[in-house]
Amino acid sequence: MIRAMAKGTILKDLKKARRCGKPMRVSRAIDGADRLDAYVVGVGAKWVLLHTISDQIHLDGYSAVRLRDIDQAARSGWKGSAMTHRALTLRGERFQPLPEIDLDSTRGLISSLTRAFPLLSVHLEKIDPHVCHIGRARGITRRKRLRLQTIGPAADWASTCCTNRTADITRFDVGGGYLDALQTVGGYPPEG
Repeated sequence: MIRAMAKGTILKDLKKARRCGKPMRVSRAIDGADRLDAYVVGVGAKWVLLHTISDQIHLDGYSAVRLRDIDQAARSGWKGSAMTHRALTLRGERFQPLPEIDLDSTRGLISSLTRAFPLLSVHLEKIDPHVCHIGRARGITRRKRLRLQTIGPAADWASTCCTNRTADITRFDVGGGYLDALQTVGGYPPEG
């Protein structure tokens, strides 16, 4: 009962943060998972979309995290959140919603992120919080496994796809500086 009440409060706080346009600190109940400082730009039935703020206080792409994994969403921000918001505003950096992203299902999220961005960073933090796979989504199998054609740190494309159970995916990142740099050097993957 307490957990359900806490989740209801978290959902309410996330929706309020989306409406008021203030940054929020999001923590998840996954050992070793990053805490995310971000603007909430979308809340769906299963996923929350965040326009993330880098440690250098710049907007740096988007993260989609599972709603069920969020255990804390500080609606009053964090110490320094007002300064962060003001710095971004003074620099002319404005958070941007992505209205075409489906946050109600994992399949819909993968499909809509793939249409909007050339690369996805796929995190399986409950399995290993220190590893992510980066690449281009090539579909979901009947057994609900994401097929991802990966790109390595040297911007070289794998010729085959790796697969991961969609139920194991805890976070997707898109559009950040590192992913943009990989795509700029590596280009689009060869069709296979």
